[in-house]
Amino acid sequence: MKKAIRLKFIEGLILVFFLAPLILKIIYIDQFVYVRTGVKYLGATQAVTNDAIIFFSIIALFYVSFLPRVPRSITIAFRTLAFLLFGIYIADIIILLNFNTHLTVTDFQKYASYSLKYIQQILGLKAYFLLLIILPLIGIAYFIISFPYKITSTRRHLIAAFILASLLLTSAFNSRVQYVQSWVYKNVIDYNLTVQTESSEYSESFKNDIRFKNKLVCSQHTPEQKNIIILMVESLSSYQSKLFSGIKNWTPHIDEIAKNNIHFRNFYANGFNTEDAEIALLTGIIPIYQPSSYSRGGGASFSGFFNVTTSLPNILKAKKYKTEFLTTADLGFADTGKWAKSIGFDYIEGHEHPYYNDWTRHHFNAAPDEALYDRAIDRIEKNKNNKYLIFIKTVSTHHPFINPENGNKSEAEAFQYADRQIGIFHKKLIDNGFFDHGLLIIVGDHHAMIPLKKEEIRKFGPMRASSRVPLVISNGNKVQILENDQYQQTDIYNSLSNFVSNKRCYSDWAGDLLGNEKHPPRYIAYRRGDTRNIVSVFVGDADYEVLLDGDNTNIINDELLPKSDSK
Repeated sequence: MKKAIRLKFIEGLILVFFLAPLILKIIYIDQFVYVRTGVKYLGATQAVTNDAIIFFSIIALFYVSFLPRVPRSITIAFRTLAFLLFGIYIADIIILLNFNTHLTVTDFQKYASYSLKYIQQILGLKAYFLLLIILPLIGIAYFIISFPYKITSTRRHLIAAFILASLLLTSAFNSRVQYVQSWVYKNVIDYNLTVQTESSEYSESFKNDIRFKNKLVCSQHTPEQKNIIILMVESLSSYQSKLFSGIKNWTPHIDEIAKNNIHFRNFYANGFNTEDAEIALLTGIIPIYQPSSYSRGGGASFSGFFNVTTSLPNILKAKKYKTEFLTTADLGFADTGKWAKSIGFDYIEGHEHPYYNDWTRHHFNAAPDEALYDRAIDRIEKNKNNKYLIFIKTVSTHHPFINPENGNKSEAEAFQYADRQIGIFHKKLIDNGFFDHGLLIIVGDHHAMIPLKKEEIRKFGPMRASSRVPLVISNGNKVQILENDQYQQTDIYNSLSNFVSNKRCYSDWAGDLLGNEKHPPRYIAYRRGDTRNIVSVFVGDADYEVLLDGDNTNIINDELLPKSDSK
């Protein structure tokens, strides 16, 4: 009797252990899809049908391991494999809930070595409480893996067969229809198999067939001699600003600076993460990685974008500028320091600098934005006898949005804090005369890596909302201009290259947003974080999706494409 009760308790424990993550995912995805489509239960049903094959595999592995004649070594191997698959499933849910994307093999290669350090930086002593939760779960897993019980009852065999058959049948209702939000309910294996086409190789004949000349239109120009600061603000998105979206009102200081200077209401990031923004802003290259670059030589970060001789630092150095890269982040993360050096920065500084020793550290071991701006003022003073480019990369508004002043985990508070510090920094630049011979560019690196707000989907559409970020060019409150034409981060590179040159050039892919006569690009490209093998391209008011798949690369919705853009 006691053995039967014990067995039922263990079965109940296993049921709760495995079903809890699925229920959490169902609730999240159903709300996610409902907000975007207005259709209730679509997300829930698709989550179940997509994940059924994962649970079929897990239960099948367990079932075989409990068969009487299966050797113990196979039993342990199958149960371990089942828990490994379940662990991947849980990791995918955690990433989906926190970063609005799935777990991918490439991201694992890129972030795995830093993930534990990142968790410790965010949670501090709370990380040990997390460990206290994880250890019992590991204990439960070990108990189940080593549990000697074997199935001998016909009734239990029938129950297992019914469950497996039901899961297999459920998976048959998995919808293969592709639409803009279908990525979210794909299971982790299906998603990785889908987006792996991003790494498909291109034949030489295909590359020759699609190669085109990006025709430049140029005019003579008197080079500028101004100092340049590019302030790239972590996760700064249009929806956070009343001026840039009318949705939230978390950035009143940025809005005020924008209204008194030049601001761009229709500006787009070229990628979904910080490295993408750095590539676009500092090299002018759309951050689409080369096929198989994650598995063939070098690290996963900035692969294929090292040693760019035409980078902005190299162009400016040729014009006798000093170039500096300042951040409070860990330069070792994503090989940022190595990459910045490879593209020509004279001076590179991160969280390791002694200036930050007395400041409280947060994620990426970074001091708060306030410290970064104080340090930037020091560097400006040090360079007062030089022409200079200073690239400033902030951290305080990185997910999970912790307000450095009080430790509160709040998106609104984190951006309100960052906004105040930008206002103070801008005021200091005015007071110390920077704008007599200087230009400040304030730009978001990418949309915050969280689900889109209902309001921004309604206002901008789901494809464009995910790439819209603010752009402000301050001349010290001397000229007030609102620009409604569409631009992208690579246009900042092109515009600054023009700025210091004796001619101004633009093309269909490279706009010029600094000249007296501005020229928006015809095409805007965005490397997506939801479906990694698809690049969004915006042409006027039309949205297109380019599927990356080696020689099968094509425009998904090419029926909408004007004949003039069909090649």
